[in-house]
Amino acid sequence: MPLPQVQKDILEKLSKEELLEFIDMYFKNWWNLQNNWMAYMDSEYGQEAAVKADGHCFSAAARVQMYRLRKMFNLGGDADSIIKAMVLSTIWANGDFVVSKIDDKTFRFKVTDCWQQVRRLQEGMGELACKAAGQAICDAALEVMNPDCKVRCLVCPPDEHPKDVWCEWEFTLPD
Repeated sequence: MPLPQVQKDILEKLSKEELLEFIDMYFKNWWNLQNNWMAYMDSEYGQEAAVKADGHCFSAAARVQMYRLRKMFNLGGDADSIIKAMVLSTIWANGDFVVSKIDDKTFRFKVTDCWQQVRRLQEGMGELACKAAGQAICDAALEVMNPDCKVRCLVCPPDEHPKDVWCEWEFTLPD
């Protein structure tokens, strides 16, 4: 689907800073929708059903995003390509995160501030046990980027975690 001309005309006139701000707003809008959907699903059907639905829907979205990013940036299946696609996707756009490369075959994503979880705690909802959904999302992304790459959860709710780490995922490419 091409960008409608009326939108393209407006976006082409934006400065680089305005375009980056626009992209940031779109990422926040995406997560606002997702956070509200999850809060509704949790209150209406319970956390187990909400996480199951999140894993299904978000993993489908992750596949599409990885496919489009891989195509757009001509990415391969190496660690740097997987990192680039994941960083540019909405998968990790719900907070602050750190990417660390252990070596050429291993890297980690660590979420240090998860806005969805913080909001839930502020509203008295408790932490969302999102480990299963996170695993499904990461697996789906890797199906597109490199099916031989493995992901392992180091920590994610419902696991106990340090205050400055909400979740951490380790990705390992085969030798």
